[in-house]
Amino acid sequence: MSSIKTHFRIYLFLLLLLSILKPDLNVAATAGQSSRITKSFQTLSREEMYLHFDREKYIAGEDIWFSIYVTDRETGKLSSGSIIAYIELISPWNVPVIQSRFQLMNGKGEGSFLLPDSVSSGTYFIRAYTNVMKNFLPGNCFMQDIDIYNPFKGPYFMKREDSIASAGESFTLAGSGKTGRTTVTIPDSIFGRRQKVTLNLKIDNSIESRERAAEFSISVVPAEFSYLNRETDAVFIPGFQSSNNAKSATSATQQYNYESDGHFLSFLVKYREGGKNDSSDCLFMSIQGKVAEFNYATRDSGGRFTFLLPVDSKSRILVIQPEYATANMTLEIEPSFPRMLPETRSFREVLNDSLLKLFSGLSFNYQASKIYGTDLKREEEADEDSNLKRRRFYGIPEMEIYLDDYIRLPDMQEVFFELLPGIIISSGRTGYEIKITNPLTGVFYEEPPLVMIDGVIINNLAVLVGLDPEQVERIEVVKTPYLIGDLILHGIVNVITRAGNFSSITMPDYSVILPYRVVEKPSVFIAPEYSDEQKRNGRIPDLRNTLYWNPSVKINSKGEASVEFWTSDLPGYYTIDIKGVMGTGERISLYRNIIVR
Repeated sequence: MSSIKTHFRIYLFLLLLLSILKPDLNVAATAGQSSRITKSFQTLSREEMYLHFDREKYIAGEDIWFSIYVTDRETGKLSSGSIIAYIELISPWNVPVIQSRFQLMNGKGEGSFLLPDSVSSGTYFIRAYTNVMKNFLPGNCFMQDIDIYNPFKGPYFMKREDSIASAGESFTLAGSGKTGRTTVTIPDSIFGRRQKVTLNLKIDNSIESRERAAEFSISVVPAEFSYLNRETDAVFIPGFQSSNNAKSATSATQQYNYESDGHFLSFLVKYREGGKNDSSDCLFMSIQGKVAEFNYATRDSGGRFTFLLPVDSKSRILVIQPEYATANMTLEIEPSFPRMLPETRSFREVLNDSLLKLFSGLSFNYQASKIYGTDLKREEEADEDSNLKRRRFYGIPEMEIYLDDYIRLPDMQEVFFELLPGIIISSGRTGYEIKITNPLTGVFYEEPPLVMIDGVIINNLAVLVGLDPEQVERIEVVKTPYLIGDLILHGIVNVITRAGNFSSITMPDYSVILPYRVVEKPSVFIAPEYSDEQKRNGRIPDLRNTLYWNPSVKINSKGEASVEFWTSDLPGYYTIDIKGVMGTGERISLYRNIIVR
């Protein structure tokens, strides 16, 4: 990646030199240079994405389960360049219904969408990409049609004129249950209701092939709901969008880079009047809580301030404000999901009898599951760090006092005067000010310290002075200069309330208070099992529309994997659909059919 950037910089330098030597270049030549720059810039997007869904037809209110594969365009191998996938559900009217981010690890991720029960019936599509792929939207991303039916909104269906699914062969289909060095075997093909099915996946026994094994995902659904149930003999496996037709959506002042170390969150500072970019050089970000977290961002050439957030499913309250603010300033959040969408056209029609029968069956199964409370989803615990595990950004404070250890004082000015030597809060014509003495020189700093309440930066000291000491748990102080990046803080004062949630304080208009979760909480598909005879003979109906879903099947050192699932009460044909990517970049697609009587 570094060599690519180096060549790109060299190319820009040569273009600049050429323009100096030949200032009379005509328009045609300039356009040619622009075209070559665009082609060079397109090499930055070396990632492709594929999503494997549990099925392609759903009822409003159901969960859509998917597995995410991100590969390198040149090698085909799973890519570690990005650690976040952006996934959207777009309506037939080309309006985003759901927009979520999901974590990637070494090119692999998984997730689910809960469909709103209020959506209208129609052909929707799912669009997926990484941050670097945003440079060339609306092309250069994964897109796949899905059908959603809402039984409470009549038989009408919004149908798309042309499929928006990505073009290209992403996976090579092998209907026999064997492809290359990969085989899948099942002891039988006919099973009874509530019977266990064991599926064995095997890579070629050679050590070389075993080392190539990577990740697989498996879906088992009724055959009429699967991708392989098509009206024609030709089976189309949705693939990656070809880069040849990609159009760059990147302006001259913006470039989306790989999110390899964290999530980019960008802001613009503007004036209320005129909307022009402000010349502020620094934005501060603080995070509400008893453990102080702080960061800052400087303005880039495009006027943006970009913060790097850790990639986890922790919900944070972010507070962003300028270093030097005026009442005329406003902060504008850069959208995480670009608004550029492919052109689509849809029309309303009445479902034919066969589709209406299919969706009615799906709907009956879903409603029965809701009535009898058979839930197939369990939400994993979010990676919420406890205050004990988290660390203050300034480390161990030089002074720390707990107000319960002292007699109650009437106001915060008195608290600072009596309990915090070397720190003075005084009032003047322009308001309150705070000073800290330098412990090395014994004199006050000329610059004010960074003042926080529950980790949130406070510019108006009247807020601090107005606090009731009874609400304060403790005060932490750093007196020596603190260096964070290129920013020098001349002391830090953090007042922690008993609630720790900054609830009693009103922020100024120029600040942004933003509840934010970088990636969604992971969920687990829970399939019932009937090893217990009492469960097997139970009277609660099992009418799963998705019989089994496993987004991440691991191959052991022998190149083997085994999964087990139980059939339901629904007889009929079922399709076992397996997708995967080998370590060499070989893409695997296998399927087997079973019958439940």
